[in-house]
Amino acid sequence: MATSIPICDICITHDISTFASGWCLECEEAICSDCEKQHGCMKLTKHHKIISVDNNKMSTSNLESEQECNDHSRKIDFFCLKHSQPCCVTCIFEKHKRCQELKPLPEVEKGMTSFDSSFANLEDRVEDIIESITGLVKEKQENKTRLEVQKNNIITEVQTIRRSINRHFDKVQQSLMEGLEKEEKAQNERIDMCIEKLSVILKKVDKLSSKLEQAKQHKSEFQAFIAAFEWDKTIEKEEKDWISLQTDKISDRVDIELDLSPILMEFEKELTEFGKIEVTYSPSKKLLLENPPNQGQSVTSASSAINKIHLTNICSFQTPPGTSTETLITDIDMLDDGRIILADNSSNRRLVLMSQEGELIKIIQLNDTCFGVAVIDKTTIATTLVKKKKIAIIDIDSSEIQRFISMSEDCYGLSLAGESLVVSLDDPTFQFVNLSGKVVSSVWKADYADYCCVHNNKLYYATSSGDSVFEAKLNGDIVWKSYCQKYDFPDGITTDASGNVFVACKSSKKVLVFGKDGKDFRVLLTKENGLNNPRAIHYKREMNILLVCNLSGQCFLYKVTN
Repeated sequence: MATSIPICDICITHDISTFASGWCLECEEAICSDCEKQHGCMKLTKHHKIISVDNNKMSTSNLESEQECNDHSRKIDFFCLKHSQPCCVTCIFEKHKRCQELKPLPEVEKGMTSFDSSFANLEDRVEDIIESITGLVKEKQENKTRLEVQKNNIITEVQTIRRSINRHFDKVQQSLMEGLEKEEKAQNERIDMCIEKLSVILKKVDKLSSKLEQAKQHKSEFQAFIAAFEWDKTIEKEEKDWISLQTDKISDRVDIELDLSPILMEFEKELTEFGKIEVTYSPSKKLLLENPPNQGQSVTSASSAINKIHLTNICSFQTPPGTSTETLITDIDMLDDGRIILADNSSNRRLVLMSQEGELIKIIQLNDTCFGVAVIDKTTIATTLVKKKKIAIIDIDSSEIQRFISMSEDCYGLSLAGESLVVSLDDPTFQFVNLSGKVVSSVWKADYADYCCVHNNKLYYATSSGDSVFEAKLNGDIVWKSYCQKYDFPDGITTDASGNVFVACKSSKKVLVFGKDGKDFRVLLTKENGLNNPRAIHYKREMNILLVCNLSGQCFLYKVTN
């Protein structure tokens, strides 16, 4: 990067080379100390802002003109409020022909914030991003360390279980071996007993056989005939003993076999894995930016004073009737592509998706009455199912419910705040829940409120019973409280990018706008504009469009300009 001190541009025109000490932001020229004095005396230039040229902190590249169009190298003379872009004449012809919010730069500069405060805000936001990313990197490093600890814990657990299984198998095997040894000994004793009885019978029969042989050789036939009667009785007795022994189980053949446990038989087949490694994901700790970007608002935003707010009606349309004769539109939101989603709290039990022109796109049928609705992204919305005490996350394209988030009480108004949903419960609290269903925080209400919205880390809500509007910190502490007229019954609430608060008053049939400090308010719309019990209201900051809907389903779209 070049770091040399620039030469005074005025002196150069006189063929003099003098080091510059400052830089005129309006003339976009380097200027020396002598020329700076003359610069401050001239009527046309005495109010120009001169900044010091510090050779250590500012390079000459930073002093080059930034008021030239990057695309066409022409001077920037206009600013498009719709696209928040500076424009040259060629830009207008090529890209901004139809833009109705082109203003000359001098006119825009009158309403812009001061240079120092604007850049201080930018520096704070950059620092916020750096701190948030650094914090997340630190969390991820800690996550790696935690994963290693978890891995070692799993290894230890597996080894412990394996040793326990081995010990159990050893114990079971030892028990089986002892039982086998004992059974073999018992059966051997039984066999020995059988052999002993057989031996006794065999001994008697052998002795009888010897006597028969002797009688055959030495006795006469008469003597042998007489002895045969005695021997017959003796042999008959031995035969009976033999038959008796054969019928006794003691003579049965004995075998020892192993009948394996069915668990062991199927062990190898059934046990195919020691366990499953499961990976679970939980949202990282969300590091909220202290200075979040203002959607739809640039550094050079026009004055946000409520008396300069102007509404231009884009269109109005009637929500198509459902199966029920009654339609009760209690909430409204807009997707980035301009489609409008409405919550019908009647027995129709439906969400209605419409185009900006009032054409019906689709009906998303529900199994319970809904109340609040909030757009999460280009394909996903959330709605509160009052009596089921649940938030339903719905895919718009398929009209299918992806998942439910259970709440502790009946739930009503719903708003998206960064990565969280804010829901008004039928008790004195608002709850912040992340999209996975974890409750991030609970905030106490100053009074009962059906609706709420969050912007720039502030919570806004209105209470019908007290005709009051509140701005609170995210911990519930009240920043300001303002009052409507008696019996206005303020209900639905939304904010623009500047922090102005728009409130739908159902009983007085009005829409009010409060300044960002809550001190003043102004009536924007009345029953003369078609309002009749308005509850649903939403400000689409990216497009500067205000949506208001009567309870009966009559909807109004307004372009908001300053």
